Amino acid sequence: MLRDKIIKTQPIVYKTLNNAIQSKKFAHAYLFTGPKGTPKKEAALWFAQSLVCEHKVDGFACEECDTCRRIHEENYADLIVLDGTKSSIKKESILQLQEQFSKTALEKSGKKFYILDTAENATTEALNSLLKFLEEPNGQDTQAILIVDSIDRLLPTIISRCQIIPFKPLKSENYYDEAIQDGMDILDSYILSNLVKDIDLMKQTQETEEYQTALVAVERFVTQFDRDIDRFLVWFETEILGNKDKDKEIYKMFLDICLLFFRDVVSLKSEQSSWFGKEVKRVAEKKYAIDRILLILLESKDKCNRAYNLQLLIEQMIYQIKEVL
Repeated sequence: MLRDKIIKTQPIVYKTLNNAIQSKKFAHAYLFTGPKGTPKKEAALWFAQSLVCEHKVDGFACEECDTCRRIHEENYADLIVLDGTKSSIKKESILQLQEQFSKTALEKSGKKFYILDTAENATTEALNSLLKFLEEPNGQDTQAILIVDSIDRLLPTIISRCQIIPFKPLKSENYYDEAIQDGMDILDSYILSNLVKDIDLMKQTQETEEYQTALVAVERFVTQFDRDIDRFLVWFETEILGNKDKDKEIYKMFLDICLLFFRDVVSLKSEQSSWFGKEVKRVAEKKYAIDRILLILLESKDKCNRAYNLQLLIEQMIYQIKEVL
């Protein structure tokens, strides 16, 4: 249940919302703010559920009844969600929201909600219209929840009219557990939970050609870098390079996974039973200058982000690693 997830990963959020629910004293507008990937929207819908659920558990939504289900599916008549994740929220949408909320509630609870997801992506005109709506809320039965990744992109006047609910960054273990629960491959879950701090982006990245190609390259690299690194270089240049549109992204992903691998060598953190974990243990026993290898990889990543010849950059990286083995 989402309640358990919030208690575990966002204790401050849970405590704040619990205090409001138990005291029945609510701000007319809340601002859920925190890094991308934190469960802000899920919590917003859960909070809305908790205010109207007819089968509450300790004041919070049961998450299973018809009302909870419809809110979760955003199919509740008195809930409007404006999505700024893919396109900006326009003034017209705010005006339509205001018009809708000036009417009598359709659901029997009488409570009306609006959620602005990624509110910082609203246009200036939309934010100004929203400010007026926040200044003159339509009664005590209207509940606003704004969701932002970057609070500094909101107007200070809007921030001042909301109760701020801060979400802390999730740990990679949280993303890993969620990915496993969603059926993602164990190794992909481990790697991507350390590289991508967003469960949806993890799933998208897993399916990309860039990630899949980079992962194959990393497996070959970590098994050959201290045995026949020149052979790896020839293979990489002939089998991997060749698509100017994707080569750079593949190499950057390759470097990111390699950095994770060698950091695990230093900490012996990886408990993966796959080739990744086995190679971590093998390399850790060799007592190589891993700190130097990490520095070489970081420097190559930095140069990759600038206008460098990719083939020369890879050859330079390989040569430098040979020098420290």
